[in-house]
Amino acid sequence: MKLVRQLRKYAVIARVSFSNAIAYRSALFTRFAFYTLFIYIFMRLWGAIYREGGVGGYSYVQIVWYLIMTEGIAFACGSDVFGAMNADVKSGSIAYQLGRPTHYVVMQLASSLGQVILNTMLFGALAVTLGLMFVGPLPGFGIGAIPALALSIALSFIQNYFTLMTLGLSSFVIEDNTALYLIYQKLNFMLGMFLPVEFLPDALRRAALNMPFSYVYWAPAKLFVGYTPELFRQLIPRQAGWAALAGALAFTAYGAGARRIQANGG
Repeated sequence: MKLVRQLRKYAVIARVSFSNAIAYRSALFTRFAFYTLFIYIFMRLWGAIYREGGVGGYSYVQIVWYLIMTEGIAFACGSDVFGAMNADVKSGSIAYQLGRPTHYVVMQLASSLGQVILNTMLFGALAVTLGLMFVGPLPGFGIGAIPALALSIALSFIQNYFTLMTLGLSSFVIEDNTALYLIYQKLNFMLGMFLPVEFLPDALRRAALNMPFSYVYWAPAKLFVGYTPELFRQLIPRQAGWAALAGALAFTAYGAGARRIQANGG
């Protein structure tokens, strides 16, 4: 019963966040415009590259849908949790959260989840519209792949969210941790967002497949454009493992920071 009551608290937080996101949905229009512009520019860029033929086992239609998926995840599931953690730690306001009847990390996740759900619905509709308008249907994609894709996107969000939270909480011990955020962001960009891992040189590709960065964007996009049950069994356990590790690091970082606050009297 205690667990059920706790879950209800976080469900209320997520619902309030969802309602607030609906109330301020007009702010999404600018992001819609940027998303559409990015897709159009990179679609034309890849169109010029693909005049010479296929690249890395992806057709032109697949690479455009791949980009639509990775950018869609970035726009829909992105979070400012790094900035929020930095602000809370450096201002000391995180100390006021310790006495609340909710866990700070889970509360922040629930708050972000409400907005992410709305963003995913809206950007998902826009992504499908742009893809069909620019290059037509994705060959070979079936409705049966949707549950696998949804699970992969959810794991992508969890991994990225908790990693950003851990980086933000590092301000407990690192005064200026912006460099960590920029490095993480750029690695995500280069190892999956703008370029499929298959486009990388062999040595770098093997390294990328053994690091967490590719599983934020590349894994769900790869499942989207080339779904097979074998690929699902290969990628989902890796995504789940990296997401679990990211979550463990976030809870550990918060626990260590909270103990430091309490040891110093708040």
